[in-house]
Parts: sequence; C-alpha cells; structure tokens
Amino acid sequence: MGKPGEEVDTFVRLDDKILWISMATIIFNPLFWNVVARLEYRHHIISSIFGGPRKGCVFLAITIVGLGFFRDWWFKLACDSQPEWPFLYDNNFLLLGYSCILIGSLLVFSSYWALGFYGTFLGDYFGILMDAKVTDFPFNVIDNPMYWGSTLIFGGTAIVKASQAGLLLTCLVGLIYKVALFFEGPFTKDIYRKSDKTA
Repeated sequence: MGKPGEEVDTFVRLDDKILWISMATIIFNPLFWNVVARLEYRHHIISSIFGGPRKGCVFLAITIVGLGFFRDWWFKLACDSQPEWPFLYDNNFLLLGYSCILIGSLLVFSSYWALGFYGTFLGDYFGILMDAKVTDFPFNVIDNPMYWGSTLIFGGTAIVKASQAGLLLTCLVGLIYKVALFFEGPFTKDIYRKSDKTA
C-alpha cells in the first residue's frame, strides 16, 4: 500500500502474489462446486460416503461456505496489499460502496431465505428437488440474485477500501459467475426436465 505523500505510479501491482492468490480463489470456487456437484449427480459419490443425499449436501454446503470465507479473506488481503486509489476517497464513493454492500447482502440473504438450505446448496444435484420454481423476492426482481448480490458485495468492499485492484477482481468475480451460470442453468433445467419425465 502506498504511504501518504508517496507517489504511486500504478494502482494495481501485478507483482503482488496476494493478488494472484485472490484471483485463483475467485476462479476455483465455482469450478469446484460445479465439478463436484455434477460428479455427485452422475455417480452419487458424496451421498455414498456420508450415508445419504441430505448428509452429503450438508457436507458440500459446509465446504462451499468454508471456501467462500477463504476467498473473501484473500480478496480483502489483496485490497489491503495494493495501493489505494485516491479517486475513490470522495465521501460519495464511500456511500456508494456501503450501499452496494447493503444491497448485495440483501440479495444474498433473501435468496437463501427463498431457496432454503438445500435449494441454496445444490440439493437438486443430490436429488433433493424443489416443488416449484422460486418466484418470490428477490427472484422476481433479478435473475440469479445470489451471484449478483455477491458481486455487489465485492464491488462495494473494493470501493470502501479505495482499491482499483479490488474493482478489477470484482469484474473477475462477475465474469466467473457469468461463465458458471452458462453451465449451471442448462444443467439444472435438465435435472428437472428428467425428473418430470420419470414422475
């Protein structure tokens, strides 16, 4: 981080290992849960190990939450290890940052409330299917609110910390979620389509 009065040539230092570790955790997490969930759907590996689909889903949920905290920790370390961007020192940006965190948190927690535990943590890959598509708030406002809420939280944190590197990492978060949805959406629809045929 640049010291007060110290001239900083760039606000993103690419030689910072913490930045690259943060990028790796951002990319790894959705890749991990998509690969593991698909393996479970096709081969029931986790269910077999833990003695049933619900116990298996709980294990995967704990793993996903743990990896999420790990990713978030590295993101904050990356913001703190990089030079601050004076452009974001304005109080209006601080208000914007906290607003993003608040709105993002609302989207994430209301998504969890609407989906329930198993709906949130890929229960459908374990054969724990929802009775109907969720259309309550926030799903009636935005598609995939948990992912976009999470992206808003990252962006808000980067703004509050006046971190240009954090904003770039936030763009990576959004991109990775977009890629994940490209694979998740059709696969989840296929799970329910096959379930309707066998019902």
